[in-house]
Amino acid sequence: MDSQTILALAKQGDANAIAVLINNSLKEKRIVGKVTRKEDCLQIILESSEVPNHAKTQSFS
Repeated sequence: MDSQTILALAKQGDANAIAVLINNSLKEKRIVGKVTRKEDCLQIILESSEVPNHAKTQSFS
């Protein structure tokens, strides 16, 4: 899938596309995102083998 398709799907609320974007963004930080959709809500879980530096993670907002 190309990046334009992934972005379009993410804008429509596609959980898999959102997970791809999150994981691409956080890959260097060694953080993995899991995204599921339940009715009108997205559940996003971020996992890492190490606790990230709090000051650095605030800039992700």
